[in-house]
Amino acid sequence: MAEISLTVDYQGIKLAGSGHLPETTPARDAVLLLHGFTGSRIEFAYLFVDIARRLAARGITVFRFDFAGCGESEGRFVDLSIADQASQTGVLLDELAARYPGLRWHVVGYSMGALAAAATGVNRPDLASVILVAPAGNLDEIVSRSLEQGTALANGNIDFIGLELNPQLQVEASAFDLDAYMELVEAPTLILHGGRDVVVPAAIGERAAALAQRGTFIALAEADHGFWLGAHRQQLAELVGEWVECGGRLSDAAVFAGRE
Repeated sequence: MAEISLTVDYQGIKLAGSGHLPETTPARDAVLLLHGFTGSRIEFAYLFVDIARRLAARGITVFRFDFAGCGESEGRFVDLSIADQASQTGVLLDELAARYPGLRWHVVGYSMGALAAAATGVNRPDLASVILVAPAGNLDEIVSRSLEQGTALANGNIDFIGLELNPQLQVEASAFDLDAYMELVEAPTLILHGGRDVVVPAAIGERAAALAQRGTFIALAEADHGFWLGAHRQQLAELVGEWVECGGRLSDAAVFAGRE
């Protein structure tokens, strides 16, 4: 496997990314990983690095990028918005498809990134599939708590763990209707959720899958929001890997194993 660094221009902002290119098998599928709120293309405890390497070992090409204002990308965190992240996702897909033609493209969004993935699924009928991991349909509550825990700045924004947070994000999150987006996504949609997730209740993911036109829901019963245990990360990677390789479906055995 070759691991590379790359950048993509988005409205004059350079988005920093990493790619994992399989060497042993000609790749058929490619995955774009979208990180969550206050996260990065590494994700907490290196979740995205782990998942990307596991998928690449299966022969799947993987890309992961920092959204604008996050990680090593240019831009300002204070400008964070769901709509802009969805726009960035579209630009990333166009650029990556041009650089690496002939691949089936799948978008995997985690937590807040899952909202951008859902919006992308509505706007990109060419996607092979959409995968949402712990989709933060309650992002307004998460942002509200962050605003309460932070320190007020003179400009009306909030200093939250060293990041400048605009209260307008909570307004946007309150207006974002994940259920409505799911009803419009035409691509096969897999939703994976930890049964012990206390940040985003699994019921949110289950409802979203039920509303999707071609939705599949799997709760990893003992997993939490961050998939902190190695066994849960392995389960996550195996389920995503089989789903991608099979063009948007899972075997009964995979579904059973995922729910154990």
